[in-house]
Order: sequence, then structure tokens, then C-alpha cells
Amino acid sequence: MTWWQAALLGVLQGLTEFLPVSSSGHLALAQHLIPGFSQPGVVFDAVLHVGTALAIIWFERRALLRWLHEAEGVKVLGLLIAGTAATAVPGFALRSQAEADFTRLVWVGGFFMLTGVIVLATYVLPGGERVVRTTGWKQAVLIGLAQGCAVFPGISRSGSTIAAGLGCGLEREWAARFSFLLGVPAIAGATLVEVVGHAGRIEAAGSSFWIACGVGGVTAAVTGYFALGLVLRAVTSRVFYRFAWYCLPLGLLVLGASWMGWL
Repeated sequence: MTWWQAALLGVLQGLTEFLPVSSSGHLALAQHLIPGFSQPGVVFDAVLHVGTALAIIWFERRALLRWLHEAEGVKVLGLLIAGTAATAVPGFALRSQAEADFTRLVWVGGFFMLTGVIVLATYVLPGGERVVRTTGWKQAVLIGLAQGCAVFPGISRSGSTIAAGLGCGLEREWAARFSFLLGVPAIAGATLVEVVGHAGRIEAAGSSFWIACGVGGVTAAVTGYFALGLVLRAVTSRVFYRFAWYCLPLGLLVLGASWMGWL
């Protein structure tokens, strides 16, 4: 993998992690099209996700600093713990199957279409009036379960969690922001699992692999920061569902190309 390939994959990750179009699905498709692409497990993908996690922290830095000095911060921490615990249940159970599906583009195409349906559903999910103080652990658990099921390439994490948040009656802006924040511990956990699980292969990959990871992570962080603002505006202005018109045709295209043997 060259540094410019890593940079392009980082840009792709940053743009698609928060837009409800599945970054993992786009990475699986792009990596399939790069001749000779390889990585230890999905470690490179995990590092790209770390870049977007850093973008979340910087994007939400003012709220995070405010919560450090307010009782509301304890509530947010509790909600994140509940949501993260719920994420881990399906996430770990489905991890091996999801990793294998990165090379099965027929499944990726089907999951793109599923994402399209999920995102389209936000058109009839108006959200509610639940903000931080009125959001309970039940809502956090349901959103966390949605995040855990989004480990498959082609299923959007942001699309699934925002749709779940709206379905649980969260206020639209809070649904988007809770989705962003819930992604941070999930990304950190998944990255740790990948690094520990593939430690030997990572060491054998050499310094060039880590240079590629660094380049990809930085570009993912920068582009991800700008994508966060776009998603927040799309959710609050009630046009979030329009991303379905991208996912559904893309899913059909990937399915058709796979069946025809073109991919």
C-alpha cells in the first residue's frame, strides 16, 4: 500500500464514517479495487476509525469540557457506558462473520441496500423531545444494540444509531450527537481487539505499514471533522433520509456487478 492510497482511503473513511452510507462498505469496495491490497486483519481500517474518533472528540470538545464541570456530564457518561455495553454483545458475537464479509461483495451490496432502508425510515421517524436529562438507560441500550449490529461492511453505524435514536424519541440534534459520542468507545475497543489479535502480523508488516496508517488516520480525522457538521445539519433539517437515494442504487450496482463477475 502506497502513502497516496492510504491517504485516499483516509479521505473515503472520513467522508463516509458519519454520512449514513457505511464507511466499512466503501472501504471494502475500494480495497477490492486496489491491486494487491493487504493488511493484517482489518487493522488499517481500525486505525482509520481512530482518526474519525479523534474528529468526534474535537468536534464535541466544548460540550465535553462543559460536562466535566456539570452534573449532566455524569448522566452522559452513564448513558455511554450503557450503550457501549450493549454494543459489545452483538459486536463481539458477529465480529468474525463481519470480518469475513469484507471480501464478499455480494453481501456488501445487500448491506448497502439495508442501510438505504434504515436511512429511508428516518423520514417517518420524527424523533421526540428526549434530551440528555430525559434519556434513560433503556434508550441508550437500544441505540447501543443498533451500533453493535452495524459491524457488517455496508451497514452504516451512524445511520443505524441515529435511526434508533429517533425511534427512541430522542430530540433530533441530541440523537445525532449521542450517535457521534457512542462511536468513540466502540472504535477504541475494536481497535484494541484488532491490534492484540494480529500483533504478530502487524510486527511483520514493518514500518511502511505504520506510515500508511499514520497518513490514513490523519486524512480520516480531517475529512471526518467536516463530515460531522454536514450530518448534524442533515439530521436537524430533516433531510437525512435523502442519503437512502445513494445507498439503494449503490447496493444494486454492487450486487449486479458481483453476480456478473465484474467485482
